[in-house]
Amino acid sequence: MLQSFKKWGLLPLLVILLFSLTAAACGNTSTNTGGNDSTSAGGSDAASGNAAKDAKFPITIKHDKGETVLNEKPKKVAITYFPYADHLFAIGEQDVVAGVVGLKSLQNFPVYDPFTKQDKIADLGDTASMESILALDPDVIIAWEDDEKIYDQLSKIAPTILIRQSENWQDTIEKVAAVIGEEDKAKQYIADYNAKLDALAAKMDETGAKGKTAIFMMTWGKGFNYYGGVRMEPYYDRLGFAKFDGMEDWAEISLEGVADVNPDYIFLGEDFTGAAELTLDELADNPVWNGLKAVKNGNLHVIDTEIVGPLAMGQSKGLDVIGQIMEK
Repeated sequence: MLQSFKKWGLLPLLVILLFSLTAAACGNTSTNTGGNDSTSAGGSDAASGNAAKDAKFPITIKHDKGETVLNEKPKKVAITYFPYADHLFAIGEQDVVAGVVGLKSLQNFPVYDPFTKQDKIADLGDTASMESILALDPDVIIAWEDDEKIYDQLSKIAPTILIRQSENWQDTIEKVAAVIGEEDKAKQYIADYNAKLDALAAKMDETGAKGKTAIFMMTWGKGFNYYGGVRMEPYYDRLGFAKFDGMEDWAEISLEGVADVNPDYIFLGEDFTGAAELTLDELADNPVWNGLKAVKNGNLHVIDTEIVGPLAMGQSKGLDVIGQIMEK
């Protein structure tokens, strides 16, 4: 599990997540529709819209363990890999998420506060518990590849869809949304995100930051973890920050290593697990740290760690954060 924390940084925890919310009224699933001109008619429109969605079922989901038939739209979804919960939050389908293994970890990421701090989600512990999942009585379980060894057990509790994780949330969000018949919402979220990314990329030439070296990292152990792989493509390939020579997809790096790189920009998150021996307060008094170009020039930015993970909402928040920084 420790290695997964290190690789994920903030998200790839080998945690299993499942959420316990009572299914909300039908109208909540159509918050992105119009209806500004209607009041009493709006309820009828929403009802007919939900009826149309329900008409999609039964559906057959093809996934990494075969095919699974779902006879109706799930109202309670158990999730064993928390980015998949992020995907449902992102498309406005938070009410179907029924319980989370690792809820305390998810609560460390501010972007999820509206969903995780309302005392409506059951914390199912830090590892998969058949007893807890069984007690949750989900309509469907969305799992990932690390659950292959317990797939048969999960399938005895509820229909189980296995979706292999990806460092790019756009590879998985439609697959997750398809389980509840909401692929169109996922496609719209992707389109909106890409439009935001394009708009910010168009402004980067004006900021003077394009082509400048940047490192996205979090405190870990006595040093840091940094991230430079597929999940960081929006920041490097699209926005135009430059990688340093020899940058890997992710790796540990010491303070001396950061000094050798001496990047123009540092985006730094604090280890949300509480395991780091190096703290931001200690760094503030460290002469090596204070001698870094980014620190001296005011280009050290403390960030929430969810923006460097393979998360739909985290990545969208990341664009907002970078945009705000570049406007200063």
